[in-house]
Amino acid sequence: MNTEEELMSQDLEGEIQRILFPYLKVRSNTGTRLEKDGEAFLAKELSSFPYFKREESLMGAFSIPRDPFDRCVCWGLVKGRGKKTVVLIHHYDVVDVEDYKRLIPLAYSPEELEQELGKQAGMLGQETEQDLKSGEWLFGRGTADMKGGGAIQLAILRKYSEMKDRNGNLLLIAVPDEENLSAGMRGAAPLLAKLKKEHGLDYVMMINSEPHQRKRKDVGVLSEGSVGKIMAFVYVRGYLSHVGKVFEGFNPVGLISRIVARTDLDPGFTDVVEGEAAPAPTWLFMKDGKSQYDVSMPLSASGCFSVLSLGSTPEDVMNRLEQISMECFEDTIENIKKSCKEIYGRMGKPAPEIGWHPRVVRFRELYEEARTRYGKVFLEAFEEKIEEVRMLISEGKLNILEGNLKLVETVYEYIEDINPRVVIGLAPPFYPAVANLFMGELDRNQRNLSQKLDQFAENHFSQRYEREHFFMGISDMSYSSISRGVRS
Repeated sequence: MNTEEELMSQDLEGEIQRILFPYLKVRSNTGTRLEKDGEAFLAKELSSFPYFKREESLMGAFSIPRDPFDRCVCWGLVKGRGKKTVVLIHHYDVVDVEDYKRLIPLAYSPEELEQELGKQAGMLGQETEQDLKSGEWLFGRGTADMKGGGAIQLAILRKYSEMKDRNGNLLLIAVPDEENLSAGMRGAAPLLAKLKKEHGLDYVMMINSEPHQRKRKDVGVLSEGSVGKIMAFVYVRGYLSHVGKVFEGFNPVGLISRIVARTDLDPGFTDVVEGEAAPAPTWLFMKDGKSQYDVSMPLSASGCFSVLSLGSTPEDVMNRLEQISMECFEDTIENIKKSCKEIYGRMGKPAPEIGWHPRVVRFRELYEEARTRYGKVFLEAFEEKIEEVRMLISEGKLNILEGNLKLVETVYEYIEDINPRVVIGLAPPFYPAVANLFMGELDRNQRNLSQKLDQFAENHFSQRYEREHFFMGISDMSYSSISRGVRS
């Protein structure tokens, strides 16, 4: 009996359900200390394997360096013959449940939640209502994203550990923080390197059991890569003036509004590769710098927008953003001059000179300007602000985007030039685009795996699958390999 047949002969469905329901009940909300509860569940589950009772050194929890919540990457390695190793990866954090409203207490209990949803006809959309009535779906936080996938991986790992004839190694990695900043996967990279060296492993494949959105109802999707994500920020510094003297100031809101209008959904940022297109860019956050109302213009306005990439580099994004920002700056100045000329013309008076000049700089240039002028004084203040921002983010009092813009404000405290300008840059985290099609060294079996899996699933489960090059939902797989990517 080969490995496939032996796994098929076992009660995997029952084992998956045994793991899934208690796993779901663990409220491992992302970006909070509750993620430690997910870690505790995984440690208990892996420790229950007879294999790991014998081989205690082949499982553990790897601490993420400098993590504000002391989170860990949980792992278990089942060894067989040879060096070839398949890595199963999933995340154990889940997003909050505020969207469940009055059903929040049931969000982690699928069976109870399903019963209650059945009593509240009309609460769900038509499609979801049909899914509920079909009895074919499991409802609840984390069922799909992604404790369902995690339970499948844990069940397979246990069954594989119980097989007597194992050809190859199976490594499970469970990470926190995927829904937030991917600190878990970034922390797992050194763990993977460590295990590879200690056990002589040859990583041939990594499988991430994220949920997928089907393009056709009866056909599943196998993603052979993951979209990249680049978060760009724009900070516009204006010039203060009372609203009664608008032509003496420079309102940053007008300029950033132009930049937003030009960049939001701009197809110029969108990669197209092998017939697949990245979603268009969109703004996630924008505000002016005022903390209270008064009759002065805002001194600054800032925001961040997300660019999903199939190969474009951060430099590509910055170059386009720089060009658009300069054009918008020029348009804004021309609009100010035009408005001023028309209004003064109505009064029969000559318009005052508008002396603004467009200037767009990257954050590095602004930083160097402050460092050159103030040296050690500036560097110490900047490091102090970084620590303060890091602490506020860890306490949930600040998000990563706001923290990034606070650092720009700190640099501006050491800038002598008070003329209007645009500062552009990138906010973390950066997700590189990855895909099998970028990897020229793959052998024929690896390149044809999707077709083999489709045939296997159809033969055993009457389920068809189709391949896509990129998962568009953003995932930890971005940190699983390094490639140069492609340009459309």
